[in-house]
Amino acid sequence: MTGADPVAYLDHAAAPRPDARVQAAMAAALAQGWASPSAVHGPGAAAAALVEEARGHVAALVGADPEDVLFTGGPTESRVTAVRGLLAGAGPGAGHAVASDLEHPATLWVLRGREREGHGWSAVRPDGEGRLAPADVAAAVRPDTGLVTLHHGQADLGTVQDVARLVAAARDALPGVRVHVDAGETAGVLPLDVAALGADAVTLGGAAMGAPAWTGALWVRPGARMHPLLGGGLQEAGKRAGAEAVPGIAGLGEAARIARTGMPARARHRRALAERLLAGLTAIPGVRRNGPPAAERLPGHVQVSVAGVRGETLALALAARGVCVSPGSVCTTGADRPAPALLAIGLEPPWTHSAVLFTAGPEATAEEADAALAATREAVAALRALAPAGT
Repeated sequence: MTGADPVAYLDHAAAPRPDARVQAAMAAALAQGWASPSAVHGPGAAAAALVEEARGHVAALVGADPEDVLFTGGPTESRVTAVRGLLAGAGPGAGHAVASDLEHPATLWVLRGREREGHGWSAVRPDGEGRLAPADVAAAVRPDTGLVTLHHGQADLGTVQDVARLVAAARDALPGVRVHVDAGETAGVLPLDVAALGADAVTLGGAAMGAPAWTGALWVRPGARMHPLLGGGLQEAGKRAGAEAVPGIAGLGEAARIARTGMPARARHRRALAERLLAGLTAIPGVRRNGPPAAERLPGHVQVSVAGVRGETLALALAARGVCVSPGSVCTTGADRPAPALLAIGLEPPWTHSAVLFTAGPEATAEEADAALAATREAVAALRALAPAGT
């Protein structure tokens, strides 16, 4: 196997296989949009036109006005910008935040950093499959809460939240509270109308749409006071300084355009592959599902724990067999620690250290799923033979 021709690519959540149309849009932007979009000359205007075309496609995907969408260097930057920026704009006496234990590590990093500075936050506990209850969100809100930040789709477990109900619960508890919704895993995969959510900011991720993982955007409600994370320039309406990465933005825009068409059919296809994978994986002795059933999670998303095998070791063994997957979390690979989401739902060792994540993109096939299952059965048997006492 070479890096370009895996037997089965089931690591879509980490980075999607780029659609040929996305690649073409990026190549064209690199050739034609090389000038600064802020420049006043012809080449600059050409680059600016590419950026605005992409902004229109992303806005159309999520039901937004183009002027309310700003481009970032990826969903991690979007999350940090929204959480830190909205809290900074909340003013004195509103430094408390509410989040779940299942938020992205970047979100929790911001909140824990603020905690060291004396700003508290309350964690909403999920159930054993990663679901959040509106009543628990409402109970965590206090009079001094400046921000509630909640995810739409959980990256590790695949759990999809009824985020509209969660936002409504937060607003019922404190009408003026600011709300950030992390849709970094769902925009382009599931229908999303940012205006209908009632949030102040929504994170959008490139990988979920089918663009490079290092692209992303942030929707900000008109009138929401948000301090920029990156200052020193007037790009992106003054909300994100620095020259725009025009080729990446063009790719994101094209991916958003593609994602708008046929979304339900792609979701059905990916869910069918997930059910196929889950049935085959749980038929292996000592394999358990983490998170909700396939029908209730992100399309194409399967996470399991495998008794007697470390997740990272199994991911490496599968890579040697031409199957691309991630250990239990794409954000903790190489860290030799379990995905925080597994700890949050009450999973205990050794299950926490034996998790593997399979994510099928819209282009994945049943043949790839079957090849992955065959390779997994073989790899698990080989690894258990080497270490029969387990991990």
